[in-house]
Amino acid sequence: MKQEIENQDMPEVGELVLALVTSMSSHGAKVVLEEYNNMYGFLHVSEIATGWVKNISRFITVNQKVVLKVIRIDSARAEVDLSLRQVSGEDRKQKLLSVKRYDKSRTIFDSLQTRLKITENQKNQYFDMMEDQFGTVYSGLEELIKNGEKTFDKLDIPKEVTTELVNISKTKISIPMVYVTGIIQVTTHDPNGINLIKDSMSEVLSNRSRNKLEISYLGSPKYKITVYAEDYKAAEKHLTSALEKIKKSMGKKASFSFSKEQT
Repeated sequence: MKQEIENQDMPEVGELVLALVTSMSSHGAKVVLEEYNNMYGFLHVSEIATGWVKNISRFITVNQKVVLKVIRIDSARAEVDLSLRQVSGEDRKQKLLSVKRYDKSRTIFDSLQTRLKITENQKNQYFDMMEDQFGTVYSGLEELIKNGEKTFDKLDIPKEVTTELVNISKTKISIPMVYVTGIIQVTTHDPNGINLIKDSMSEVLSNRSRNKLEISYLGSPKYKITVYAEDYKAAEKHLTSALEKIKKSMGKKASFSFSKEQT
């Protein structure tokens, strides 16, 4: 089953949906589910909050969009019963994030269509292909940014489309980064010691990969090194490699030590 937010037929019991409140009464609120062809739903007053609800408007208002959980489905009438009190803060956060990511994915594909003059059918075809392959289009775009055009090797998407998707996605999506950091201490009695240290640090900085690496001077003999990457394993690996290169470059002309800082 496709997991993207789309105009699907019916939601499932237990699913989180984004609903627009259209009217309210003492019995509850009527809503429409925009991601399901504006089908109707009802939020009973007993499902708004734990305990007695005297004034519904304290919790929701007309024209407000709220995250609700599907608790019952009437397929014959194409209506669903919904709950607000069964939605946790984390549930709400994750649902809104998925909606935001879906909207951003659609925006990227709209830009793609404009730039390459592809048809609406082609745009939707490529969108569905990515959804089938990666679960969500946003996940596919993240992989495309991380790993380049080879990400789409198994997809029947033209190279010019893939290339343009990379270019657009890089301006619209920021990949979350983590970092590891620590203090390097270097001492040397070599007459050319300052240049030796400077050259060793510069060599590492010039050879860095897509992982971001920073080295800052804290005052003799300390330097702070920080590596940013998409996950801690990659950051640790790149940090270890950088430290080994610095130590090897200075050789026996300097004493070298490193202490890792907690992040």
